[in-house]
Amino acid sequence: MKTTILAATTVVAALAVPAAAQAELVREFTITATPAKSSTAKKKHPITLKADVSQRDTTGALPPTLKRATLFLPPGATWNGDLFPKCAGSDISAAKSTADCPEGSIVGSGSVAGGAPGGIVQDDVTIVAANGGKDRLNLFVEGTSPLRLQSNVEVKLTKLSGKFGLRADIPVPESLQEPAPGVPVSITSLKISIGKSAKVKGVKRGIIEVTRCTGGKWFGQGTLEYRDSPSFSADQTIPCKKG
Repeated sequence: MKTTILAATTVVAALAVPAAAQAELVREFTITATPAKSSTAKKKHPITLKADVSQRDTTGALPPTLKRATLFLPPGATWNGDLFPKCAGSDISAAKSTADCPEGSIVGSGSVAGGAPGGIVQDDVTIVAANGGKDRLNLFVEGTSPLRLQSNVEVKLTKLSGKFGLRADIPVPESLQEPAPGVPVSITSLKISIGKSAKVKGVKRGIIEVTRCTGGKWFGQGTLEYRDSPSFSADQTIPCKKG
């Protein structure tokens, strides 16, 4: 099941941020959870989360440079990194690659497109997601032309109680914000998929599981923080079923 939020006439106030005279920053989000079922003690449902994000400035200017993203997942959301092989972020950073990560530790992939001042367009950037343990996810970002990008993003996952169940803090390293002096990078498109399942003590488990489905909906929230523009937040709702 998926949900899409588009900056349209009825929600422009929430999704459009002034960047210059007569300019608006327009974003589109599509989030998919497969299967959209909660897990029980007797039956686990490994979930794959997919996100597709795009943003553009209505004047044709580049969007602001992203410095941090925060994702809040619904109550009952669990990151089971301790059940799967892990690959240390320090090892990925040292090798500038995930090639030597243990078998079973790669849990997702993605792609990024963007640009930089001077007409630079970069659309060859890939993401490899590697399990970093019980509270860590590594996103190795790599691109070759025209800018050389090689950086690991260490995502911290924190268990919460109350309105949300899990928080993912995603800092964007300076090496990705500005890979060369005076060349800040703007993201125009981001696609990522995270999900992994394996037998653990005879039971199929997922790197991501959600143990609750209240009122047939999962609620989440995403926040984007920029270098030189106001931050942006949006609530997300995904229909779900009890397992």
